[in-house]
This record gives sequence, C-alpha cells and structure tokens, in this order.
Amino acid sequence: MQLDDLNSLMTLRRYVDIAHHIPGRLRLRFTSKLVSSLSKNRLSELENLCAPDGYLRSYTLNTATGSLLLEYNAGALPPALLSQLFGPDEHQARQALDDIYAILSH
Repeated sequence: MQLDDLNSLMTLRRYVDIAHHIPGRLRLRFTSKLVSSLSKNRLSELENLCAPDGYLRSYTLNTATGSLLLEYNAGALPPALLSQLFGPDEHQARQALDDIYAILSH
C-alpha cells in the first residue's frame, strides 16, 4: 500500500462512521455520497489488497444497508488504530494513519 492510498483514507473517513468494531472486523456506515463516488476501479484496488494472510483479509460492500465490512488481521494491525482512523478527531486520525503506514511499510 502506498502513501497516496493511505491518504485517500483521510478523505474516506469524512463519509463514514464506525457502526461496529471488534478486533479483526470493522463495519463502517457510509453516506450515499460515498456510494456514488466509489467506482469499480477503486473497488478492484481494494480487492487487490485483500489476502487471506495479509493485513486486509476481505471486504464486503452492502449498498442496501449502507455499510462496508472490513476483515483484517488484528494481530498485525492494532484495532485501536482503525478506531482512531475512523473516529471523530482529525488529529488522532492523522496520527493513526501515520502509524498504520509505518506498520505496512515494514
């Protein structure tokens, strides 16, 4: 994952709220504006990041309920960082993004 991909998460967070989060499984609720901005190309990029033994294991986009479910490796990517990233505080989100980037860069 490149820094540009991670920076796009800062934009994404404007359109989502955490609906439910347990380690390894994060469900985000999103606004209809996000659905219209998601293209098949962007979803295929997300698909390319998924791997059974990777940081991101799978995702499910449900436009009917307005949610995006991310299944991730909670042992490698601390759940608290994802909560921070998609939480309400912009400064904490930026710090979480920097920490996630450091983890993914190793």
